Amino acid sequence: MTDPASYDWHSAQEYLESLLPEEVRRLEPERPPAPAQPLQPTIGPSAAQLVDILILAHRPRRVLEIGTSVGYSAIAIGRALQRVGGRLVTVEIDPRLAEAAEQNIAEAGMTDSIEVIIDDANQVIDRLEGPFGLILQDGDKDDYLAMLPRLVDLLEPHGLLVTDDLLFPVMNLPDSAKRWQYAMGLYNEALQNRRDLQTVWLPIGDGVAVSVKVEAPGD
Repeated sequence: MTDPASYDWHSAQEYLESLLPEEVRRLEPERPPAPAQPLQPTIGPSAAQLVDILILAHRPRRVLEIGTSVGYSAIAIGRALQRVGGRLVTVEIDPRLAEAAEQNIAEAGMTDSIEVIIDDANQVIDRLEGPFGLILQDGDKDDYLAMLPRLVDLLEPHGLLVTDDLLFPVMNLPDSAKRWQYAMGLYNEALQNRRDLQTVWLPIGDGVAVSVKVEAPGD
């Protein structure tokens, strides 16, 4: 039996990202959300490409994003939706981030296909009418677990829930984010235990889960 192949994780990530289309690697907006405000983290090019592929394959008419930040993932999703005739609703609680996102989205020519809602997603999702063909969860990690049942309800049958940052439990996070390790561990367990979701966890960026809504056994 041959020894299993080994590789450096960071080098592998850099290599795989180098294989992505140039327009995906260059997509991230450079505008900061406000003066003296650092650029917020986003899902990254590999995860953005994964979402694009899922949209092109699944062809959802409506997509929901939790956590707009400055609009990087919204623009990536919007480009894929323009090819399939779908629309995106994206929710951001921070007005400064939402303003930067709206400007980036306008410059990308996607205002007509992307709606930015400036509000707390915990309240917004209770007012939204489904179904959505795909939902991207990349909001406040403390809210992931509490929002999960409602997001599943908003999915259409065989709809997709894409969740970012699921490797936090095994990552070396700064002290200010240590609580997210526990929160994301509980969320991963919840995905694993839901009978109405079938999930795969992928080591892309900070970890991405793709869940499909299925009929629970016995229903």
